Amino acid sequence: MSGRTRRALAAAALATLLPLAACSGGGGDTGGAKAGGASPAGKSGAQTFGELPAQSGTPKDGGTVDIAQQPGAGPYYTLPIVPGAFNSSYVTYQFQRLMYRPLYWFPEGASPKINPALSLAETPEFSDGNKTVTIKLKSGYTWSDGAPVEAGDVVFFINLLKAALKKSPANWGGYTPGQFPDNVASATATSESTVTLKLKEAYNPEWFTADELTYVIPLPAKQWARASADGPILDHSSPKNAEAIYTYLDKAARDPASFATNPLWQTVNGPYRLSEFDVTTNFYAMAANEAYSGPQKPRIKTLNFRPFTSETAKFNQLMSGNLTMATVDQTHVGQVSALKAAGYNVYGAPRLGFNFIMLNFKDTTDNVDKILGQLYVRQALQHLINQPGYIASKGMYNGAAAESYGTAPATSPYASDTVATAPYPYDPAAARKLLEDHGWKVVPDGATTCERPGTGPSECGAGIPQGQAIKLNLFYRSEPQLHSAVSTALASEARKLGIAISVAPKTFSFLIQNYNVPAAPSKAGEWAMSTWGGFSTTPYPTMTGTFDSKGSGNVGAYSSTKADELIRASVHGGDRKAVQAEIEHLRTDLPVLWLPNAHTIWAWKDTLSGPQDAFASLPSTVLTPEYWYLK
Repeated sequence: MSGRTRRALAAAALATLLPLAACSGGGGDTGGAKAGGASPAGKSGAQTFGELPAQSGTPKDGGTVDIAQQPGAGPYYTLPIVPGAFNSSYVTYQFQRLMYRPLYWFPEGASPKINPALSLAETPEFSDGNKTVTIKLKSGYTWSDGAPVEAGDVVFFINLLKAALKKSPANWGGYTPGQFPDNVASATATSESTVTLKLKEAYNPEWFTADELTYVIPLPAKQWARASADGPILDHSSPKNAEAIYTYLDKAARDPASFATNPLWQTVNGPYRLSEFDVTTNFYAMAANEAYSGPQKPRIKTLNFRPFTSETAKFNQLMSGNLTMATVDQTHVGQVSALKAAGYNVYGAPRLGFNFIMLNFKDTTDNVDKILGQLYVRQALQHLINQPGYIASKGMYNGAAAESYGTAPATSPYASDTVATAPYPYDPAAARKLLEDHGWKVVPDGATTCERPGTGPSECGAGIPQGQAIKLNLFYRSEPQLHSAVSTALASEARKLGIAISVAPKTFSFLIQNYNVPAAPSKAGEWAMSTWGGFSTTPYPTMTGTFDSKGSGNVGAYSSTKADELIRASVHGGDRKAVQAEIEHLRTDLPVLWLPNAHTIWAWKDTLSGPQDAFASLPSTVLTPEYWYLK
């Protein structure tokens, strides 16, 4: 995110996706970096790029770390109930998580699993046929004003979330109707440190913990449960009061000019608090929370998050030594050797997630919805994407990516051996045959049209009239340039088969806020395809909320009865392998067009060190700066 969180699309920005979805803009290096510890992912690419340096040097307290923001991806929302239009891994992982810690933290270094050490609670206990969940908070965690983090703070979050969703389902990017918090019959603080959830039906404990409870963020009820700045503390168990509280907090969370000055946002339980925010440039600074009660007190005093308008400008500041750390775009991976010579460590890996070209199944312009609704058309388009060629190309991934053809990366313990094998490999001849076999007259470099309308096996498909041409637009993220190269390559291949794909750039923020059917249904007729990177996913990689028919993070409005059934089995069943069947169906049914899983590559000065796990999580866009120190 790198991009969007899957649970939210991040405004999927939607990436899980909390449906956080995250956009990927990281890169890798083939110019001198060693793929240490890499495991193959398909026929080309590797799962890691470079090597993590060993912890070294004598830690010292204090100092400042300058961190580059991704171009156009600054944070615009502070309350940890993030609307779909703002939801991205940049907002949730790099901004809010430094201040407000989730109930259950992930990943654990590079491992896609919950991190017990950084979680606020012990492993949840499931009983009553998996319909009762008991959560025991760890002792010792406090808010920055000294008040303890209590079970009531967890219940406060749930009550606020319900109030937000009652006003509008768009108020939480992680929302899927019928799931959290709809599936919670009651949430009770049975003691100061214990929360008991009564669920309306049974759920797979692995899924509920990894994909639901990881999005629960205790909020300071004794400070925030009010409807105005000078109002009294209210009983948030009252739906009317909860709505008033949410309305007040949401308004404040949308006012960047007051982010650093509003006392609300100074009550934190994370290792850092916001100390400066420039509404004009989106520069922001974080100061160490001296009262942080987690397992590691922050040593670095100040984190400066510096905005950039382009990847080139960012890289130039790296090379000049003006940044402590930043991602390295694929465009610049050939210069990684120079970065190393300048005193930087360089490491990258695919994030926990997947990359794609999003398809819009609700675009009625030129019958796009009818055309993309045909599986054979989606198969033909996937046959035009040359993942191994893209990865090897110096104008695209520069070797810094791994082949990926599904919703789970090869590193996921839930992924099958086929996840890195192309179900529809690059084969323009196969793409042409699919079109011709289904009633299209293919006119290379011309206009391919439907000759045999109808719903038979050798006809174009329901709703596609005779003479219909295939005209699609494809909007891509303006930075980094990788997105332009990929989009242009697909359009070029399509033109050879008489398919017209027009390409145009948009900013990351524009794409996730506007070309997103659940968040902006009125704009569904403006776009056929878009690519901004991909989705970041949670440890248990079911696509509930993302590719089920009613998912709030279902950006392109994909709908499949079979997918809905499989997702439901992943969520409610007890078989951990159920998600493999879901992954297999989605990778062949093509809710999106699969792209390589790009390495998100980070560079940081060798004067900065810490435990390896504190840097291994960087490709997942997750920062744990409390473990860093300057030597």
